[in-house]
Amino acid sequence: MTARAAVAAMTAYALELREAEVKLNQNESPFDFPLKAEALARVAERAWNLYPDFESLTLRNALAKAYGFDADEILVGNGSNELLAAAVGAFVGPGTPVVFARPTFALYEKLVTIAGGLPVPLDLDPATGLLPLDAMVDTLTNLRGAVVIVCSPNNPTGGVLPEHGLEQLLATGATVLFDRAYGDFALDTLPPLHDRLVTFSTFSKAWGLAALRVGWLASTAATCREIRKVKLPYSLNIVSETTAALALEHRNLRDVNVARIIAERERVLAAMRVLRIEVFPTRANFIAFRSPITFEDFLARGVLVRKYAGFLRVSVGTREENDRFLECLT
Repeated sequence: MTARAAVAAMTAYALELREAEVKLNQNESPFDFPLKAEALARVAERAWNLYPDFESLTLRNALAKAYGFDADEILVGNGSNELLAAAVGAFVGPGTPVVFARPTFALYEKLVTIAGGLPVPLDLDPATGLLPLDAMVDTLTNLRGAVVIVCSPNNPTGGVLPEHGLEQLLATGATVLFDRAYGDFALDTLPPLHDRLVTFSTFSKAWGLAALRVGWLASTAATCREIRKVKLPYSLNIVSETTAALALEHRNLRDVNVARIIAERERVLAAMRVLRIEVFPTRANFIAFRSPITFEDFLARGVLVRKYAGFLRVSVGTREENDRFLECLT
């Protein structure tokens, strides 16, 4: 069987699997979820022979209450990746120009390519860490029916959109897919709803629930209805839905995690600058940097970081894990 030409020309999204004592390569929270017993007790009360709630209303209502939306302005899914795929499927077709920064999350370009869209990457300036807003606006102004995908803070570099950046992107008439997977670490707030704006969030990072794969999006009810036509049904299981709803009852746990991670991020950044390591400005839970110490050097010393073309990225871990990383640099 032969795959479509566009798919055959692609490489799969992959992660180099390595073992190390200190794992700092996937932007995970260093803090495990502390309410597992209560979550599993709630799950045990559910019938496992029945499908989960088709509309995931329990979690959508909990998110609506927590963030000031209506339930029909929210969709939930198996990680924000599934929802991104659904949104691309709803708004990107053959020849649709899709603008995004480069480097950014590699999945964006793959989803656009699968949908038949036209990827339009724009290089960011690593010296400032800011996303290329002016270039995005100029490019979108000259493209009819365009879509822009923006991750802020940007993975893997950590830079953010300049102030009022979303408003400027929307003013071009483009559809804006805004991935704020790391937004909690930038202390951002969710933007107001707009028919051409879809905001994606996740429980994987600040909430420490990466293993459960829970994502959600917010947009107007009309836009959510269109994306729902593409999204797979029953994509969120009862363990994930129940635990995410429980987490929302204890938002202070997320806030404490975020504060601890930000404090460690700033401590590590300061230490790296003392060592004259070239770091990218970051508002995320990771740091991109250039160093004479290679990926293999770190691995040989028991620390697993992420390798990119021309730089490395390290997640902010516990204080002990971060100290191991800094020892490698010294």
